[in-house]
This record gives sequence, structure tokens and C-alpha cells, in this order.
Amino acid sequence: MQHKGKVILVILTMGIFVSLLSLSPAKPETPTENKPAKRTLTNKDSNNPALEPIDKMAQRLVTSLKLEGATVAVVKNEKLVYAKGFGYADKENKVTVEPYHLFRIGSISKLVTAIAILKMVDDKKIGLDDYVFGDNGILKGSKYKGITNRNFYKIKVKHLLNHTAGWSLITYGDPMFIPAKIHKMDKAAYPIDFDEVIHFVITRHLPYTPGTHYNYSNFGYCLLGRIIEEKTGEKYEDWVQKNILRPNGITHMQIAGNFESDRLKNEVKYYDYSPDNKQLAYTGSGKMVDKPYGADDVEMLGPAGGWVANSVDMMRLLVMVDGYSKRYKDILSKDSMDKMIKGVGGVDQPLGWRSVSGEHWWRTGTLSGTSALLTRDLNGVSWVVISNTTPRRGSFWSTSRWAMRESFKQIKNWPSTDLFEVSE
Repeated sequence: MQHKGKVILVILTMGIFVSLLSLSPAKPETPTENKPAKRTLTNKDSNNPALEPIDKMAQRLVTSLKLEGATVAVVKNEKLVYAKGFGYADKENKVTVEPYHLFRIGSISKLVTAIAILKMVDDKKIGLDDYVFGDNGILKGSKYKGITNRNFYKIKVKHLLNHTAGWSLITYGDPMFIPAKIHKMDKAAYPIDFDEVIHFVITRHLPYTPGTHYNYSNFGYCLLGRIIEEKTGEKYEDWVQKNILRPNGITHMQIAGNFESDRLKNEVKYYDYSPDNKQLAYTGSGKMVDKPYGADDVEMLGPAGGWVANSVDMMRLLVMVDGYSKRYKDILSKDSMDKMIKGVGGVDQPLGWRSVSGEHWWRTGTLSGTSALLTRDLNGVSWVVISNTTPRRGSFWSTSRWAMRESFKQIKNWPSTDLFEVSE
């Protein structure tokens, strides 16, 4: 009995001890890595005395060219150190530009398309020497019948990328901007769609043998968009967003609409002060329209000039293919990066970029109401300037380059923070 009593006592004591433990605070879990919360950047995030030279020179650019609004972003050593807006996103309603405002980026869209094609090359989904037309080509079937000049069958994917496919603007103008001519010459019904543009081009003369002459071509880049659709079975915009942009944190970019009523959330308004800022509507209505809204089919121009983006999107895009990999690894292979910068065969031209000079790479973008310049500059600095204005006079590109480089000369200490880490 005495032994039994001791056992009961021990059990009671253990029960009390366990109860006391259950009242003690739980041991804190090992803290996980503290990552900053993602948020929408505003101009205040770049208020830094060290970067005031950029503020001053950007404002000087806006004032000297009489731009309604502009957005500027700067990367130093693959860190986003600056993103600000200047002037008005909407002049009539006095809405000032912030880093989250979306702008049409014009032909910077070609860099997006080139990246997409080269990524498909890396993934063995397409080859640069693949033929575009014919039974052995990517684009075949009833939509692509009517070719009479056999040089069309020599066009390869690489020729579209480096603007050497063989057509010339002298022949009948840029086919992406001549709906009235296509309507008249081919009896095509308004509004002219891309299949009708393709038919117009391939049933006519090809002035040069593919790979022998450089001739800048929006049509060629729109064909690259069609090739992506043919190879993936998805819409160009959807595939690029899903496979190129979103995996790299770019969530705001999309193809623009044509009319002011199509403006996206946070998209700026566009202003064209050039002498020919009124033109006939591309729809064939016979009405004269403000050129930014209805003179051109921006949506059809998508792969060559139809994307909208904010300045942070643009810098995220650039660090994906800037040749540096200390913070953000390039998404293309070294071979594809070399081809993008040095060119491929024929007339050597960079792929996607407008021009390359040593460490200085740049891509311009122009539409009615849009002026843009994306630059991978010297000394680990990259930057973008986009405006919602076509100025009446003055060079947006040379003035922007001068203003930005002058501001960099005055910066004594670059910030160590990276706004990419907090920007949504």
C-alpha cells in the first residue's frame, strides 16, 4: 500500500508540472528572413538629396521640350535607385505623374519581342535559321498564299529580328500605317486587320534578297508576334506576360488600346504638338482625329510598338538583359545575349536594341504622343525616360541623353537601397 501511495504521488506531481508548463508562454519560432512588404512606389520614395541633380535635369528636360509629362527611372549596379514622375499624366484634370503611371513605349516593344523570341531559341522551341514562309516555314496555310517572289521563301527568323528581311519603305511605305492604301489596292474592308496587311505585303515585290540590306521594319516585328502565336498556340500578349514578364516581377505591362476611351487604369493621356497632329481615322470612318487616338491601330502594332509600361517595369525589363548578373541573372543564355548585342549574319545589327556602341546600348520608342528612350549606359548605370508628348520641336532623344548624363556627373554618392525590393 505504501508503494502504491508513492506511485500516486508521483503521478499527481507530474500532472501539476505538465499543467504549469502549459501555462508558460510558447517558445518563439525562429524568425524567417524579414522581406520588405511590396507597395506602390510614389515620387516621395525617390526624394533623396544625393539624387537632386536628376530632379533638376529631368525638370529641365520637361521644360525645354515643353513636355506635358514624363517618367524617369535609374538603375545603378542593378539596383533601382530612382523612379519619379514630372509634369502631368492628365493635364486637363491636373493629375501629376507618379512612378506607377503607364505610358505607351512605342518601339521599345521590339526589345520585348526580341527577348521573347530569343528565349524560345534558348528553349529549343524555334531556331534563328527557321524559315518564315512556305511549306518548310513556320507560317503556312491559306493565310499566307499568293507569294509570287520566291525570295520570300528565303526569309528567316533572324532576318525579321535584324531588319534584313528584304522589303523597303520606299516601295509603298510602312505597311503597318497605310490602311487607306491597303483598302484601295486590295479592296480590303475597314478596319484593316493584320491578316490583310500580311496579304498586301507578301503578294508584292520584295526589293532585296533577305539578309543583304538593312531596312527598319515594324511589319517584321509584328510577324515575329505572329510566329510566337503559331509556335505556342497562345495570343502573343498572353504568352509574353506569362513566360517573360510576370516571372520577372513585371505585372503591369500590357498592349495598349487605340482610343482615349480605352485608357487603362493609371495610363496617362497623350499629347501631340507636331504639325500633322490630326489625321484620318484608321477605321475608315473618314473623320479627322487627334493622332494619338484613332489615327493608328496601336493594338495591331503590339509586338512592334503597342506595349504600355511604367518606368519601374522598364528597368526590370532592362536588368533581365543587361549583361550583368551580380543581382539579377540575365534570362537569356550567353550565346543569345551575344547575338542580341553583336548581331547575326548578313548585315550585323543588334536584335531588339536600336543601337549598340560598346557598353552603351539603347532603344528608342516613338508613337504619336509618345517619346521614349531606354538606355544601358556606362559605369553600371541604366535609365529610362518616357514622355506622353510629341514635342513641336527639339530632339527628345539627344536632349534626354544629355540631361541624364549631366545629372550623373553631379552625383557624388549613389544610394545603396534597392527600390526593386519594395516595388510591387
